[in-house]
Amino acid sequence: MEGISRKKGDNVGTGMFFFCASPIGNLQDITLRVLECLKTVDYIAVENGARSRKLLSHYGIHAPLLSYREAGREKKEQRIIEHLQEGASIALLSDAGMPAISDPGSSLARRLHENHIPFTVLPGPSAALAALLLSGYPTRRFVFWGFLSRRKKERVRELEQVGAESKTGIIYETPHRLLAALGEMAALMPERELAVCRELTKHFEEVRHGVAQALQEHFTQVKPRGEITIVVSPQPGKGEPSEDLANMSPAEMEEQVKGKLNEELQQGNPPSRAVKHVARAFPLSRSKVYALLLKMQGRKDS
Repeated sequence: MEGISRKKGDNVGTGMFFFCASPIGNLQDITLRVLECLKTVDYIAVENGARSRKLLSHYGIHAPLLSYREAGREKKEQRIIEHLQEGASIALLSDAGMPAISDPGSSLARRLHENHIPFTVLPGPSAALAALLLSGYPTRRFVFWGFLSRRKKERVRELEQVGAESKTGIIYETPHRLLAALGEMAALMPERELAVCRELTKHFEEVRHGVAQALQEHFTQVKPRGEITIVVSPQPGKGEPSEDLANMSPAEMEEQVKGKLNEELQQGNPPSRAVKHVARAFPLSRSKVYALLLKMQGRKDS
């Protein structure tokens, strides 16, 4: 790790901290850079000792482990900082994927910064990004929600925000909460297409598309297992414009909208429905499309 690594036991000055991404399923997805780091640090902080030992043993790594999880997090962070101030090098290994992304780590990053302790990130696998691409939904802009609230009232409020979102949404969920989550999504966004992604990178990786009710019915019959990521398609008519539309000049866009409005009107649709359909197709606000419709009608009247 040229430029950032220290030799094991080289306790001169403040130590170095490494946030290391771990495989989300397939052990071979770990990066060479992370492996090199784990082999050279003085300590490895882990969320789940048994789970991390499986990965570390697979690659013949036997560094001392430090417990780092939400329970008693502040005391554990203070211990890590003390080791670093004594010159030790420490790596944080998440249970799966990137540390601090729906995993412990974000508060530690703040404390390291406040204590002027150098740290860096060794990126790697991410269930959110893998599921986003596997879903087939727009990837240009997306919103990551992580795990939703355990409190029903707050969770419903969050799902209402997801349902109103114009960008692709990504949610983490556990197997035992999946059916309840799909039930709430069926009530709040019954026509929205979803992708339930589970066991990512493993032998039985599955990506199942459908509306929430259909997915709930399926997973009622087939018990879900493994870590789950739900990808929510953008609200119809509010997604990202295609590359062709994004590259159009205002004049070209106006001509395209007028042409589409004419098609809708010729098909017998009333103006209000034509405006609604065209606004969804581009996407544009209904007020802008309606203004162009009035402009067209003005030209016809002249």
